[in-house]
Amino acid sequence: KQLGFTQEYRPEAGIVNFYQLDDTLTGHVDRSEKNMDAPLVSLSIGLSAIFLLGGLNRDDEPVRAILVRSGDLSILSGPTRLCFHGVPKILPEPLLIDFKIGNNLNNDENLEKCLDLMKNCRININVRQVL
Repeated sequence: KQLGFTQEYRPEAGIVNFYQLDDTLTGHVDRSEKNMDAPLVSLSIGLSAIFLLGGLNRDDEPVRAILVRSGDLSILSGPTRLCFHGVPKILPEPLLIDFKIGNNLNNDENLEKCLDLMKNCRININVRQVL
């Protein structure tokens, strides 16, 4: 409600996209959901990326090129919900978040490996209402 959605939003499914430096995501429209009025909510973690938001048709020129960084939350709703969108470029920059590890986690090898991985990749988590 605080974001202005007229209906109650019930996130029912999540998708995790893992990107390495040379990966891209072709322009597309998410049309699998029955309720196309429900927003798509997306969280970016790790490397930054260029996010292109196009028009209602695949041949429309991109409307906006948006830099998405680690920690950014994006929402496609209203008219943009039906716009083509994609990720043409992952940017090879260092992770901008300085991770602070509590005393009891300092020797956790799995956590260290995870943090090391996040310096070289991007994860996008998006949630959606299916019905």
